[in-house]
Amino acid sequence: MNIDLIFQQHYRPLCLYAIHYLKDVDAAEDIVQDAFLRLIEKMSEEEIENHKSYLYSTVHNLCIKQLQQSSAIETIAAPCDIDGIISDEEAIDVSTREAQLWTAIDALPLRCREIFLMSKRDGKKYREIASELNISEKTVEHQISKAIRVLRSKVSDFFYFLFAA
Repeated sequence: MNIDLIFQQHYRPLCLYAIHYLKDVDAAEDIVQDAFLRLIEKMSEEEIENHKSYLYSTVHNLCIKQLQQSSAIETIAAPCDIDGIISDEEAIDVSTREAQLWTAIDALPLRCREIFLMSKRDGKKYREIASELNISEKTVEHQISKAIRVLRSKVSDFFYFLFAA
């Protein structure tokens, strides 16, 4: 399999997975990049049958290692979400679904995405968005409705993410 395709399929979910451990975006990205370098090196030596499994195991191990090295005191080396510690399988599943949602959000038209994120991510009211962007509240309402319609069609667990955050 082509490394570019593997990267496109797994980079974002792996970063989100690492964030469940590290709570640090930059550290998570560094670990995922390291995991891909290790995969490339390993692929040059032998055939890897399950790239996804190899990558998740590598990221998991690198996260645990970093947590252990960065703390003199005992650290809980387990993935966490808003509610606390979750299983490794749950972290993989959640990170995959989060990546699907963000990929779908990234695919929205620019203005629609901007308005949707201002509302849902930033918690701004329609009136605030309309004032900031010099558009009508009806336009804001229409763009958010459009975004929700598109996201709901592309991401099956859309409402889980919308209301869990």
